[in-house]
Amino acid sequence: MSLYERLKEEISLDELYENMSYLVEEVGERLSGTEEMRKATAYICSKLTEYGVDAHIDHFPMYQSYPGEAALKVMEPCTKEIKARPVCHIQSTAEEGIEGELMYVGSGSYKDYEGKDAKGKIILTDMNWSPGRPEKARIAWELGAKALIIMNWGRAEEDLIQMGAVKTQWGNPTPDTEKDIVELPVISISRRDGEYLEALCQKGKTTVWLKANASREWITADQPVGIVRGKQSKGQYVLVGSHVDAWGKSAICNASGDSLNLELARVFQKHCAELKRDVVFVFWDGHEIAEGGGSTWYCDSHWAEMNEGCVAYINVDNLAIKGTTIPGVEGQPEMKQMLMEAIKTIWDTEGVWHQAYKGGGDSSFFGVGVPYISFATEYTEEKLKELNYAFYSPWLHSDSDTIDKLDRELLKKHSEFFAYITEKLVNAPLVLYDMKALAQDVKYQWEAILTEAGRATEMILDTTPIVDQYVAMLEKLDLVKISLGNDETKAALYNKLVILCERQTAMFRGYSGRYGQDGCCALQTENPIPALDKAIKKYNEAPLGSHEYYLWETQILRVRNMVYDAMNYSIRYVELGLSAMD
Repeated sequence: MSLYERLKEEISLDELYENMSYLVEEVGERLSGTEEMRKATAYICSKLTEYGVDAHIDHFPMYQSYPGEAALKVMEPCTKEIKARPVCHIQSTAEEGIEGELMYVGSGSYKDYEGKDAKGKIILTDMNWSPGRPEKARIAWELGAKALIIMNWGRAEEDLIQMGAVKTQWGNPTPDTEKDIVELPVISISRRDGEYLEALCQKGKTTVWLKANASREWITADQPVGIVRGKQSKGQYVLVGSHVDAWGKSAICNASGDSLNLELARVFQKHCAELKRDVVFVFWDGHEIAEGGGSTWYCDSHWAEMNEGCVAYINVDNLAIKGTTIPGVEGQPEMKQMLMEAIKTIWDTEGVWHQAYKGGGDSSFFGVGVPYISFATEYTEEKLKELNYAFYSPWLHSDSDTIDKLDRELLKKHSEFFAYITEKLVNAPLVLYDMKALAQDVKYQWEAILTEAGRATEMILDTTPIVDQYVAMLEKLDLVKISLGNDETKAALYNKLVILCERQTAMFRGYSGRYGQDGCCALQTENPIPALDKAIKKYNEAPLGSHEYYLWETQILRVRNMVYDAMNYSIRYVELGLSAMD
């Protein structure tokens, strides 16, 4: 019997549900820095220790926010009070509140504002994730809105109010990034009340008054860590994470993930003698309000060891929602083949692939160059339409997020999937990166950039030969693995080479480069070579010969050089490595 088959047999849903019940029923809502959070993290650490896992709790400063009170009234064309909650990390209003004309803009993306003047208006948007909540707020703030109201997703008759935060800046702020935190009053309302306001806007001028307050403060975070040390490990490891801080009853988001993370730690610890790599299980603090606060701190504080030995990050969140049926996985192209094969193995279906972009799910490791993986079953398109695209369920971040909203058999299948991919990543003799797929993705992004380059074409065209060299070299490296056989020395060198190449992917995965952190849900990260894409667009929009024209021209040249270096370093690594193998 294979190790995976034994892990599968030993996973206990009863143990998993016992841990989940404690987090949901005994603890409940657990915001960072609270007694409830300390109770939950102490419990998790104690369970890890009980399972024989080397466990501790990290403590560190984190920039947090707590909700105060909110109020909302329709002033014109009628008078009506509407129940509201404040969003966290907002600009609080004065006690007298603010009044303004209400304007409905659908999802709240840039496209939704076309032909509309948001300046001085109070904006009403839908709570879908296109874009995410923080990006909706950032766009409204950028366009001069006075305040933002977000109606919940779910069915029209539902009166649940979803809690959340709008801190677009990711992780703890620095002197350079603090300015990116949105300074805008933002409140949440129910779907029922949102559609009522939307209907008023469609009939004519609508004026509302609102007030809201939330704190901003530094707290001490509590973040449990458990390390399963593979007896055959030589320093490489797989990172598996789930966030502990949570709104409402928290069953789906994310007691389900924490309980599965604990169960994985338990069964992998039992078989540590058979593991070729370590497994580090982290239970993140600061996911919800500090926007990746704990995972960003981990990246900043464990940079050297992540850079040297972390082969992948697996995110465990929002699992086994009742009514979801489609297995969907998110990741980078170099992991696609392995992940899609895993879905086929566990679910006996093809599944759905999503390209991973920086912005959610504790995706704090794009800069250091560690591939991201996330998995959960999804609703059908028909069901999503019924729920107004509540793809994390209509109960998210509310007291209705209870254990009965989970499908037990579905959670069992999720457990099997996560055990399967973790074991493969831990015990594969060769690191499971598809270097040919990575090369083709970079080529695709570069060709997309050239297509839109316009008058910037001449400045970047001479980079094309290095793109071609990069593609050829990575494809050559991908072929080498076939001929390695049982040569452990060459296999170790191959693993070092592919990890080094992966570490140079930051310019193709985000805007802020290797050492920065892109904003939460930032749409720019979804564009090819995001920093170069933005510079080229701004350059082409600027009047010829203007001040802005020359600023963006300089930016293009510098970003182009960063892109060149990323590919050139990889080429040189591979050249040296392959020569050493001969």
